[in-house]
Amino acid sequence: MFYDVAVIGAGFAGALLARILAVCGRQVLLLERDIHPRFALGESSTPLAALSLERLAARHAQPDLRSLAAYGRWREDLADLGCGLKRGFTFYRHHPHQPFHNDASNDARYLVAASPSDDIADCQWRRADVDAYLVERARAAGVHYRDGFAVCGVDVRPDRLKIHGLHEGRTEVLDAAFVVDGSGGAEVLARAFGIESVASDIPFCSRLVYAHFEGVGPFVEAARHAGARMPSGPYPDEWAAVHHLIDEGWIYSLRFDDGVVSAGALFDDPALRTSEVSPAEIWARTLRRYPTLNSVFASGRALPPGIRVTPRLQRRLRRAVGPRWAMLPQTFAFFDPLFSTGIAWSLLGVERLVDVLTGTEIVPSRLERYGELLSAEADQQQALVAAAYAARRDMSIFRDLSFLYFACVSFEEIRQRLLDVGDDSAEAPPAWRGFLGAGDAAWAALFQEAYSRVRNVLAVGSHEARQHFAQWVVDGIRARNLVGLGEAPTHLYGVDLDMLVERSARLGLTAPELSRRLPRLRGPEAVKEVE
Repeated sequence: MFYDVAVIGAGFAGALLARILAVCGRQVLLLERDIHPRFALGESSTPLAALSLERLAARHAQPDLRSLAAYGRWREDLADLGCGLKRGFTFYRHHPHQPFHNDASNDARYLVAASPSDDIADCQWRRADVDAYLVERARAAGVHYRDGFAVCGVDVRPDRLKIHGLHEGRTEVLDAAFVVDGSGGAEVLARAFGIESVASDIPFCSRLVYAHFEGVGPFVEAARHAGARMPSGPYPDEWAAVHHLIDEGWIYSLRFDDGVVSAGALFDDPALRTSEVSPAEIWARTLRRYPTLNSVFASGRALPPGIRVTPRLQRRLRRAVGPRWAMLPQTFAFFDPLFSTGIAWSLLGVERLVDVLTGTEIVPSRLERYGELLSAEADQQQALVAAAYAARRDMSIFRDLSFLYFACVSFEEIRQRLLDVGDDSAEAPPAWRGFLGAGDAAWAALFQEAYSRVRNVLAVGSHEARQHFAQWVVDGIRARNLVGLGEAPTHLYGVDLDMLVERSARLGLTAPELSRRLPRLRGPEAVKEVE
């Protein structure tokens, strides 16, 4: 059979792309080397990911995607799929061989809310559940699905691509007019076409030791028991993407509703390069260096498949598109999960490729634009994470640096909620605006300059240098800082609607206009109440 599109890799992005293309009338083949359900990382969603899901749901009449976009709707409509409540981003700074210490000013604790309530909050995705669910929905939409299929090579022909693979011990050849590579680190098309890796240009290097655990205690209780001050924040600390900054790198902790915790330690590569012990021992040794974290995980038990370790996480390829093929974002490049960019970036890739592949013909300039956007967006993420890795040992510098990320994404989220929803006159379709400010000269300059500025302030180390860096960040984000980041002596940032109204002009609105649109922040169901 000849397919219009073959998608290699049935992770959530590949399965969703295949499904939407099938809904749009294309003959689609979805190939997966493993068997679902299978363990996968990448569980933490964000408001920009929710917006992407809501657009896909509305445009293609797929209401379950809208349910995946918010915690309250997920729990009501898709209760069988594992998830967790994510109200924001929580950061702690730990020091080796010392109990976690935090004073009343929250010198070692930093929270940024992403939503005002649980119902419209983001979710931690239990990827094994979500990916398997999306594959089944793709099949129901008419996608031809093959699992246990290992792609061995791809040949380019004048009118098609020929996919060579191994399935159940037999060699097979499949034909498609266009191929999308969603294989992630397998980089199937890069290997087939000899596309160069440029990962050596990435100025940081990390590996991940990770697992899902049961029996993990709440960190806030352990911190208070150790003597840390933990005043109430804008949301419960645990119901967030929790980041523990340590000397070796950082540890994430994502809690699901059933009590299971997805956790992992990301190490600068030298911390593991000479290690000859098992992943479980690496994990245990690291926790023993941080007493409060060790007490939290003391009663935890790793669930199957147990504690694992990855090779170097950072990947990036020279190009993402070519004649008759394209890569999904996280096949083209991956840097680090530090700011939960993965799901949102992948969903933007799905939206864009749906646009490219559902026209009467594939427009080469549109495909090239897709590749150019991915490259610019990879530049932004690489610059941000490089600066964050350099800054992570100093909480005040790390916090100031992170304002670049939170100002950028919160401005875009609020702009989309208040200006784009129900407005066909938007200056550009939201999916085609650069992720993380890519394509915006002001944002690009800030992100690209951040790494050298962080290194400089760390080298100087003076109070004046820190103040200068903090002021540089505040000045840089001022025109689009809708939530007051860095402008007051607080490290606990909630959702302040009064401040948003006061800053209406930064969105090109008057205060009364913005006030009338505020219900839109609750999501698409609120638009009818306003219009």
